[in-house]
Amino acid sequence: MPPNAADTKALQILITATLTQLASSAVFLSPSSQSTTALTTSPIANPPNPLHVLRDAALLVKAHTTKLSLLAITAPFTPSAITKVLRQLAAESLPAMLSAVHICRQERTIWGTMMATEAQSRVRRVYKEMETLLQEILALSQGQGHSSQTRNSLSSTAVVWETCDALVALSTLGISGLAVQKAEQYRETVQDAIEELREWAAGEDQETEGHDALLDDNDEGVEGDRDSLMEEIFHAANSLPADRVELKELVEEAGRRLKRVVLLYTAVVKRRLKIFEEGDATVGRLDEAVEGLRRIPHLVDELAACFYDLDEEKARAALDKSVIEAVAVATVMREDWSGGSDEFTAWSMKWKDAVS
Repeated sequence: MPPNAADTKALQILITATLTQLASSAVFLSPSSQSTTALTTSPIANPPNPLHVLRDAALLVKAHTTKLSLLAITAPFTPSAITKVLRQLAAESLPAMLSAVHICRQERTIWGTMMATEAQSRVRRVYKEMETLLQEILALSQGQGHSSQTRNSLSSTAVVWETCDALVALSTLGISGLAVQKAEQYRETVQDAIEELREWAAGEDQETEGHDALLDDNDEGVEGDRDSLMEEIFHAANSLPADRVELKELVEEAGRRLKRVVLLYTAVVKRRLKIFEEGDATVGRLDEAVEGLRRIPHLVDELAACFYDLDEEKARAALDKSVIEAVAVATVMREDWSGGSDEFTAWSMKWKDAVS
């Protein structure tokens, strides 16, 4: 028995309205949007903890999408039941996520720029995946390819769950945990760059080992040697030439100084980021430090590019810029969160002398 035409029409109208709502919210949630006036102009009085709001809303969205998916794939297709669930989702859970992002922006002195940006990014992904799921349910309501849309609906539901889990995880992480997570990711990027530079500087001899120009392709054990030679020629063009002694010394210097930068990441994570408490008025310092830690890998990438271009002068300048950025982070983090001196304070002074 086909679904009631009026119920189907009502569902399609609601889905279309919800898709419009999601599209409008996308402006507020876009990376370039920094204004809180995009959707909401009035401050939220006595705002709740936005991370708790995100967590609770994410759990509800996950539950509602589970119901939507089951209703969508279960015969007979029942638009009235789907409408009931979707109405709750559109009226409560999704707007709650948007409100949480607004609170993070409004209370930036409490939650900081890093958390506001991360919350905005993760909610944006929930909205994007919800849009995909609703498009598929709309297609089902229109009788378009039930089997394929059923499979798509199931996979889209799983992706929505994943985005909701990311919001729940954000609530668990908090400001401190998120800062630690990001700092450790940035540190790994710098470590990878150090290793790549080391391999680049030493790679020429390793790659040419075992090649003998006196042998040809017909000799035993030399099958494919011509292809290997072409690979070696390519590699040699992307390796440190043996006659660039001063550049090699600069690579070694960069390795030593960047390893000390990696030590700074470890110390900042342990002595500062892990012990930060939410609600601390010094969240601006944390934001500044994490932003500096984010910039360092980009500067190191620029440094590596200068080395690969065999441009010693630019490489020297890029190395200095990377170290200066790291020193700035150490300066911001020099005092503890109460403004006093501690073990890290003394260590950071010695570190500056060693890295300079």
